[in-house]
This record gives sequence, C-alpha cells and structure tokens, in this order.
Amino acid sequence: MIKYFAVTVVLQLLLRYETDSIVVQKQINGILNEGKVVVFSNDIDVEKQNLEIQYDITQAPNITDYSSERQAIQWLTWYISIAQKAIKISTVLNFNYMTNITRENLQKYVAQKEFMSPFNRQTLPIMKRFNHFMQYSTNYDLKRIYSRGAHGTITVDDQYIEKTSKLRSQMLNIYSTTTVCDRLKCYPLTPDLDEMMHVEKDYDRLLWAWKGWHDRCGNKVRPLYVDYIDLLTKNIQENGYTDLTEKWMEPWETDNFEDMLDQLLDDVMPLYKQLHAYVRGRLCELYPYRFNCNGPIPAHILGNMWSQQWHERLDDFLPYSKTRLADMTKILQRKNVTIHQMYLFAENFYTSIDLYSMTENFWTKSMFERPKDRNVDCKASAFDMRNTDDYRIKICTEVDDNNFYIVHHEMGHIEYYMAYSKSQPYVYRDGANSAFHEAIGDTIGMFAICPTHGASLGLIDENIIDEKYEITYLMRTALQKVAFLPFAYVMDKYRFALFRNQIDRSKLNRAWWDMKLKYGGIMPPVERSEQNFDPGVKYHMLANVPYSRYFLSYILQFQFYRALCKIGQNEGPLHLCDIYQQKAVGDQFRRMLAMGNSRHWSEILEVFTGETTFRSEAILIYFQPLYKWLIKENIRRDYPVGW
Repeated sequence: MIKYFAVTVVLQLLLRYETDSIVVQKQINGILNEGKVVVFSNDIDVEKQNLEIQYDITQAPNITDYSSERQAIQWLTWYISIAQKAIKISTVLNFNYMTNITRENLQKYVAQKEFMSPFNRQTLPIMKRFNHFMQYSTNYDLKRIYSRGAHGTITVDDQYIEKTSKLRSQMLNIYSTTTVCDRLKCYPLTPDLDEMMHVEKDYDRLLWAWKGWHDRCGNKVRPLYVDYIDLLTKNIQENGYTDLTEKWMEPWETDNFEDMLDQLLDDVMPLYKQLHAYVRGRLCELYPYRFNCNGPIPAHILGNMWSQQWHERLDDFLPYSKTRLADMTKILQRKNVTIHQMYLFAENFYTSIDLYSMTENFWTKSMFERPKDRNVDCKASAFDMRNTDDYRIKICTEVDDNNFYIVHHEMGHIEYYMAYSKSQPYVYRDGANSAFHEAIGDTIGMFAICPTHGASLGLIDENIIDEKYEITYLMRTALQKVAFLPFAYVMDKYRFALFRNQIDRSKLNRAWWDMKLKYGGIMPPVERSEQNFDPGVKYHMLANVPYSRYFLSYILQFQFYRALCKIGQNEGPLHLCDIYQQKAVGDQFRRMLAMGNSRHWSEILEVFTGETTFRSEAILIYFQPLYKWLIKENIRRDYPVGW
C-alpha cells in the first residue's frame, strides 16, 4: 500500500497560473521548472543539500502586500524551490530506513525532519496570511494552492518530532520483530504466521497463533500508542484543530465525509450480511459446537490475522464442491515463474493498454525480495522519489496468487506517479485523493485475476468458465472485497471516536470489539481484557495511517472498473470484462491519471465515470449474480442472516 511523504500539503499541489503579465509568467515558469535536474542516489550528501537549503531560506522575498497575487506567486516560487529539495531528501532517507532498519538510518530520517521544522514554522503562518486574501482570487489555481497549503500544521515544541518519531519507531519495531514461539521454533508475522493463518485448518492451532500474536504485539504497544495519540492530539490542537479527526477529514474537501462513509456501508450491508451468513454456516459445519451458529464469527478462523479478508479459505466455502478455481499459485510455480517475471506480467498488462513501462530506476533501486542480511519493513509500498524517472517499490515478494495481485496493485501507484509527473508541474503531482491512488492498482488487479484475462494469457482453459465457475469466482472476489468493507470502516470509526475522546481509556479494547461486532459480526475467539490492545496489531494503526482511503478505494475501484468496461464496449457480465490490449481504454484512463490533483476529486471523477461522488451502484451490479445466489442458498441451507 502507498505511503505519502510531504513536508506540507502544498508540496503535493501544482501551480498552473495563467496571466498576461510577463513578469508573473516568468515566475510561474520558474516554479514549473524548479528542481528537475536534482538527482539523488540512496547515499546522498545530506549535509551539502541542507547547506543549500539554509542559503535558499535566507533569500526569502520581502512581502509588502499579502493581497498581491504577484507577491503571492513570488513567495510561492521561493517556497517550492526549498520544499522540493527537502522532500526529496526526506523521501530518500525514509526509503533507506524502510529497506534497512537500523538506528543510524532512523536517526538520519528524524534529524532531517527536525532540521526542516523551523522552516515549516516560519512559512505556514505566511501561507495562512496569503490564503486570507487568495481565497477571493478569481484564479482557480492560485486559490486552490493557498487554500490547501494553509491546512498544514507546524510543531512548536522542538522535541515533539523526536518524541513522536521515537514512539512510532518503537511500535513499528515491535510489530516487525514480534514472534510467537512453540517448542520447535519462533514464528514472525511475515511470512510464517501469515501463512499459518492462510493454510492451517485446526481450530486450536489457529487460536494459538491468533492469541499469541495479539498478546505479544498488542499488549506491548498499548501504552506507547496512547502516549503517541496524546502527543499528536496536543500538536493538532495547537494548530487550531479540534482533534485529529477534523484534520484527517480535511483533505477530502467535503462537508459530509462521515455521512458518506455511513451511507456507503449501509448500501453494501445487505450483500455483506448474506455473505456473512453463508460463511458462518459453512464454518459451523466445519467446527461444530465451537461457537454460536446464530451469532458473530470468531476472528481467527477466516484465513487472516485480522479477519479483514476471507478469500484464503475459499476451499471451505465453495458454492459447488466439484467446481474449483484455477490455482494461480500452482500455475505460476509450475511454469517456473520468477519474482522478476511477476513484475513483467504486471508491466505487460499496463503497456498493453498503452500505459507506461517501468523505468530503469524502478528495476535497479526497488526492493523486490526480503534481504537476508538486514531487517526491513516488508509492508508493500510504492514510492515517488520526487526525482526524474525514480519510482520504486518495496515488497517481500513471493510467487503466489496473492502477490500476483499485489504486484499489479503497487505498479498501479507507479503508473499514477508517472502519469501526473509527466503532465503536471510539481505541486499538483498527487492523486485526486488518497482513495484514487489505492483504487488505480486494485482496478487493474481485478482485471489481472479475471478468468477471461487468465484465459487470454493461456494461464487457464477458457472452456472451464461456466456459470458455476463464475459464481465461484464471484464468491472468491466477495470474500476479498466485500468482507473487507466493515473491517476498513471500523479502523477509522474507532479512531474517530478515540480522537474525539469518546472512548473511555479504561475500555479501549472493549470499544474495539463492540464496533467489530456491531458493524461486521466478528468477535474475539477468546475472552479479552483491558491488558490487551487488539487494534494495536494492525500496521496502519501503529503507523497512524488513515484507513478511510482503503474503504473508499474498494468502492471506487468498481466505479473505475465499470467505466473502463463501458469505454471498451464490454457487452457481457461485468465480472467477466477484460480490457487487455485495448489501447483506447488505456488512453482515456491515462487522461484521468494525468490530471493529478489539479482539480477537486469530484470533477476528475466525473470526467472519467460521469459520477461526482463515491457510489455503491457499480459494486452491487458486479456482485448481483452472487447476491441472488446467496439469498437462495442461505434459505436452502436454513442459514440465519444477521448476528
């Protein structure tokens, strides 16, 4: 999943300010061309670069009139020239730390953030003063840049960055190094415990793994997490926000963000409840007398440590016992597909629809496998190094069906980076919103695993694709996509309540499971106490990554998917659409990607899909055949719906 590295919000925006003034236009051209020749390797001379930044800071323009658009552009030119250099350094240092977790690399990254903190404290108030006047500007771009730039935050306490970085690092180190041990060996989360949750069927062995991980990781991070949130809250309130929730919702540029999330979950809940009822019924048959067949599902028997996606246990939920999907893992391994070839498969799909080939830097500087000589953060991530043609990923790739999908997803981020970097000046080089970035790769990932696409590549026999196969494929996809929605919803619903101080600190774990039960029908497999902190075993919780982007991306990817199929004039069922080698489809897709963040996301969405907001219609149409099947099957099997 993607990570964003920015000094302030304005670093992710673009200036495209058109005017008749020659003087102003020259200033704009300076912004557009700034920083294009700066090239960094993994080993950069931070001291030299920071000396240049220090000198540049002394060249701040004199401001005499904050209502002057010309002075606003002049100041922005100076600001971006510095911020651009700073974010490149920070991104390289962060990548170095993530791919080589050492105290030295962490210290370099933290020191850089501390170095830039005075600059941020100096410039944000100026940004806000300009915004006070620029909000009335008739120029869309100037108004947009200052409006979003004024939303940044500063740190008054010099020790704040050190404290928060240390707490975050401690928590992520616990997450990365925690193991669960039996008499034979100790098992890390990746790949051992992950694999165990995927393939193990013994109820008690799964319980041992689940409880061991949750106890050993969650219990340790609980006091650190509480202190971390308190520090973040204190800082955000010093910047004029009520709480972190308000800050997290700000980038979505909508007044009804939480209502939108609530409505989307309500829309898909009938489908989810039918899926939940079917899965629970099948599990009750597999594990008789282990839990209430009319209630919630124990979290440890769904094929995933966090019960966020259930597709790893598809074989236990097959709609038709004699109809199985082609085993992509076995197919890839039987064909001796290498890790490198996994990426070539993904690149081939993108280039077949006239998107971009990966760059030389991508192939030479990315981390494709877990190194044997150092600790790394294996969480799949894509990086825009803020440098010409330098885009990277870090994944501890395995040759299997899950990684086949992940590789397509992460490469989707790179495609987005390249599209808007080639088309947009610096400050608009970002996704329309964070859900867009996640949805791009997932959209292509769905096409990549579609049965008709597998047949077109010669990976599966097209003759096996009949009605039963389609229902089985839809079941597998629903276990991955639909099951995820309540989980993703709760990730931020819980934190919104925590940030607003609506959760009793003595009941942090209880509040988590109350929400898991209410919205997802999931329960802990054993009794939990307030010594436990079960939300703290999820990476994104500890890294303080907002999760609504993933919830919304799982809605948006179906909107994108349907739009691409319409462009390709697909006449068959939506779930069998394949756009492979349709360059006209890719051409329109690229046009949307190339818009970057240059307009409000609703405008960009409308250009591509004709819709101006997130809508559930596409995902419901996609799964309509399965929904009808589930209703009939649950009635036939006498499976109750609800919990």
